[in-house]
Amino acid sequence: MSTAKTIRGARRRVLKVGGAHLADERYLDALASRLSELRAEGSAVLLVHGGGAEIAALHQALGVPFEKRRGLRVTSERGMDIVTMVLCGLVNKRLVARFVAAGLSTIGLSGVDLGLMRAKLLNYEQLGRVGAAPVVDVARLAALLDEHGLVVMAPTCAGPDGMPVNVNADAVAQALAVAIEAETLEMITDVDAVRTERGPARQLRLGDVEALIAGSVIKGGMIPKVQAALAAVGGGVERVRVGSLESLARGEATEVRA
Repeated sequence: MSTAKTIRGARRRVLKVGGAHLADERYLDALASRLSELRAEGSAVLLVHGGGAEIAALHQALGVPFEKRRGLRVTSERGMDIVTMVLCGLVNKRLVARFVAAGLSTIGLSGVDLGLMRAKLLNYEQLGRVGAAPVVDVARLAALLDEHGLVVMAPTCAGPDGMPVNVNADAVAQALAVAIEAETLEMITDVDAVRTERGPARQLRLGDVEALIAGSVIKGGMIPKVQAALAAVGGGVERVRVGSLESLARGEATEVRA
């Protein structure tokens, strides 16, 4: 089977973005500029995006209730329709349109397309259509990166029945980075670095993260990010960083190490 090394020798990078700023034009311009820099230096880039704020907004607009358990959005069949509309439609195509307008050859997909990512359900009775970290079709994804150079990926994956399942975007980014043997994974957030009791951390290791989570210093949406970062390091990704676009550019983001 083909491996990620079939991507014409290009440096492989995975970026994950999320948050309300995915609807902010200036932010998207800055993101497009960053991607242009990476492509100019010869990197093949896989960009994974979330869209939780817009999913919640559409739930509210349509009068469809939802809840979260253990930080995961319980996803009913109707809720899965909403997730698919937002992630595979609204957000994905907004990003692709912006990047194409910036002169970047870009294709936007989800894990359902070509069966690129397949995920088992975590617990249908408790969580509905929520999937675990996916298995990746590396050969097909390598061919897409080889052809286009920039792939924008919605984290929706194909479930056991072939229909869409909702998978945490941080877990998807980690799985993709390991699968394509990426040199770097950048988890782009709203904050400059992971914060500890001593302030922003320039570097974190496994023991540090476990203690900070246990002590509720790292909490909320930062937990899956640092856990995914650690899993990526453990899976062989050479460099994993967590921070904002600005801090990543300045070299002031948090670097996660084994």
